[in-house]
Amino acid sequence: MIELLVVIAIIAILAAILFPVFAQAKEAAKQTACLSNTKQLGVSQLLYSNDADDTVIPSNTARDQDGDPQLAPLADQIAGSWTNSIQPYIKNSQILFCPSFSEGNLKKAMDDAACDGDGSSGSGWGGTLPPQGGKYLSNYGIAKHSIYWSCDPGVNSESQPYANYPGSGWTYNYDSSNYEYKTENLSEVVETARTANIGDAFTAVNTAGTRVVEKFGCESQFRHKSDGGSFTFLDGHSKYLHGNPEKFHTKDSSGCIFETYFTLDR
Repeated sequence: MIELLVVIAIIAILAAILFPVFAQAKEAAKQTACLSNTKQLGVSQLLYSNDADDTVIPSNTARDQDGDPQLAPLADQIAGSWTNSIQPYIKNSQILFCPSFSEGNLKKAMDDAACDGDGSSGSGWGGTLPPQGGKYLSNYGIAKHSIYWSCDPGVNSESQPYANYPGSGWTYNYDSSNYEYKTENLSEVVETARTANIGDAFTAVNTAGTRVVEKFGCESQFRHKSDGGSFTFLDGHSKYLHGNPEKFHTKDSSGCIFETYFTLDR
């Protein structure tokens, strides 16, 4: 009887030691699979660009009569999504989904004050995620053409770095108060090996079921081991970025501070 208790105790100790190791190994395998997916997406988007006269794959091509992509019929938005445009170039649609995806970690990232929220629950993701059992088009997001801050000395700083996200598609021009279709070409990107445009985040039909939402950037920060996410760069390669990728800054020779991975013209 004593011998049996000793054996049981040893088994319990071994289990306590090995189970966390097995869990870590399982998560490492998932992380590797996600990185592999982004690598395949990198090759696929280059094939798209080759067939589209060097154009960076657009986030969405749908629009209503005034050009507003968010007011186009939902079916048109789904058909116009990058997740649909890239389909002819991928062998398996499952590469659009990451085994490590956790909606809880995504919500945590979006609620973060350095991302989409103010630190309170629901402040960053409210209204944007699918309803329970809703439709995710991908566990990855894509860059949309957008410019933040500038290199002007009075504005530019570590807290307000310049960023110029590399994306094609419909965008709102605040100067003309109209939507315009922006076409970004790979030849316009200063350093494709440093500029990312696809990464751990999501593309989905929103909570109300009225539009397709794409997120890209800080939403990746807790995807893997609550430590970071995988990104695809415009030269086709992929790599893992720790923490919030928008916090990586570079200062160029002119003194301009910009987001290292999300600025196409620096």
